[in-house]
Amino acid sequence: MKKLLNVGCGFNCHKDWINLDLHKSKYVDYYNIKNKLPFKDGSLDVIYHSHVLEHLDKLLARKFIADCYRVLKKGGIIRIAVPDLEIICLEYLKHLKRGYDDNDKKSVLNYQWNKLELFDQLLRQKKGGETLSALRKGEFNFNYVLRRNGEEIERLLRHTQKKNNKIYCFLRGVVDLFKNTNPQKSGEAHRWMYDRLDLKILLESAGFRNFKIMRYDKSKIKNWNKYALDKVKNKNRPRKPDSIFCEAEK
Repeated sequence: MKKLLNVGCGFNCHKDWINLDLHKSKYVDYYNIKNKLPFKDGSLDVIYHSHVLEHLDKLLARKFIADCYRVLKKGGIIRIAVPDLEIICLEYLKHLKRGYDDNDKKSVLNYQWNKLELFDQLLRQKKGGETLSALRKGEFNFNYVLRRNGEEIERLLRHTQKKNNKIYCFLRGVVDLFKNTNPQKSGEAHRWMYDRLDLKILLESAGFRNFKIMRYDKSKIKNWNKYALDKVKNKNRPRKPDSIFCEAEK
């Protein structure tokens, strides 16, 4: 049986995989990414991590990717999903133009959300940052945020026990996500942002080859869609639509 590793999985795991995260739960074992991966050289077939790499500073990210290379077998696959800086920038430029030239109110709100995507999670000094402030004030285009953040936001909308108002439910879920800690120390903040070229350089510098940008539902990993790690289970759409997905081989 192939050995499949999912690092920093949170609740996004599958019982057929080895799942590691800071928070232990069913099918998930404790692991701190600052340490070396607890596996022998060349012992794994696949490594996957989603929205993990951006929370590491560049030096730690390089060390982590090098360690992924170490524990993979020759021909083994690494698959990575991170927020796509290129798409965020394209969205920002599109809504900047529409908001300024046409004074389109929805484009102005989308432009403001794009700037939060670009800067807030990198720079925030308080839990939730300016993103949470904007959400509390209702200063966002709800449908656009859903489209940008996908299934992750849909989970937050399940807080429907006390009120049926979508905005209330969404905000309550967001508040629950952020602990009362410094985001620069808790892991909440992002340390870097990636695009296709940055990912290619990072992986190739560690020795990986055959770098390729992938769709959320396409992979060289056998039976990929069975695991529903990058897609919403039983639905043909990405779990995190703001992502860029890539794979490479050892």
